[in-house]
Amino acid sequence: MNSSKKSIFLFETIKLVDHKPQNLKYHISRAKNSIDKTLEFDFEDILEKTSSEAPLGIARAKIIYNLEGEFIRSEFYPYKARNFKSFYIVSANVDYSRKFLNRSLIDKAKCNYEEIIIVKDGFVTDTSIANIAIFDNGWITPKTPLLKGTCRARLIENGFLKQEDISINRLMNTKRFAIMNALIDFYEIEDFEIIKTI
Repeated sequence: MNSSKKSIFLFETIKLVDHKPQNLKYHISRAKNSIDKTLEFDFEDILEKTSSEAPLGIARAKIIYNLEGEFIRSEFYPYKARNFKSFYIVSANVDYSRKFLNRSLIDKAKCNYEEIIIVKDGFVTDTSIANIAIFDNGWITPKTPLLKGTCRARLIENGFLKQEDISINRLMNTKRFAIMNALIDFYEIEDFEIIKTI
């Protein structure tokens, strides 16, 4: 039994609407691809037993598990929409290929900025909480995000999004910009401002 793997925690943030999980298969798929063994619990079963703890309407379920695929706990929160307008481009060598519970490197990169867009290896990736897209003869999302989000996966699967490398200049020149994650879905931001800090 590898104790170090047991102490590395991952999580899924799942949108609930009146206690019903949304797009659950994408969360299950990502969780299975994130662990080193087989998933030792059933997301549907956990949510069926515990989601009544969540408030009605739109809520956020946080399912925490470890690298061994063992369930740790579930948490539920009311959904609070955040209004982003200003995005600061920062460079950070962050590995967030799995949805780690420890987000200290992302928090450090965010510093005191309202919201950031992280550049890694010369290309645009994500904000601190969401995948991004720009419009260029269709909606384009970075080919190499920090985290392969569930909303992103769904929109690539249905053909709405295409994947391409996005340079800083291409991002700075975009006229349309959107963010996406499990809670906000795909959200185009009006009157956005992208500020270069590097």
